[in-house]
Amino acid sequence: MKFSIMVVSLLISLVRLPQEEKLPIFYVKHMEPPLHYPPLARQVQIQGTVIVKLTIAANGTVIATESPDAHPLLKDDTEKLLKKWTFGCAYCSSAAPYEKTIKFIYRLNGEGISYDDSRVVMELPDEITITASPRECDHCPPKKVVK
Repeated sequence: MKFSIMVVSLLISLVRLPQEEKLPIFYVKHMEPPLHYPPLARQVQIQGTVIVKLTIAANGTVIATESPDAHPLLKDDTEKLLKKWTFGCAYCSSAAPYEKTIKFIYRLNGEGISYDDSRVVMELPDEITITASPRECDHCPPKKVVK
């Protein structure tokens, strides 16, 4: 009798425990990779981080982008690229849009060169780093060679 009361008590307490909420898992279904540093930003040597808040429709298409603190020369190319991507989300509502934040880091390293040497590192779905050498200055006096 005592055993059956304990079992019933245990079952009741288990039923009352809140169900563990599953956290959403975001993934990229289709993407066009960033192939280069934004040309004008590279030319005028703008670098920085663009944090983009995406609103994604239930079917995975990007319906809105928001990155209010980003430099316009980096922001425009980043948002235009992300609007071509589609996403998926496990444990998200299949009937409602959801939000995801992605960080794009733009860095310039090295000496100025005339060609685009952009390098892209993707840590999807959260972060993308694009690194390039600055653009060679067209109007600067030639550098003196030290012998």
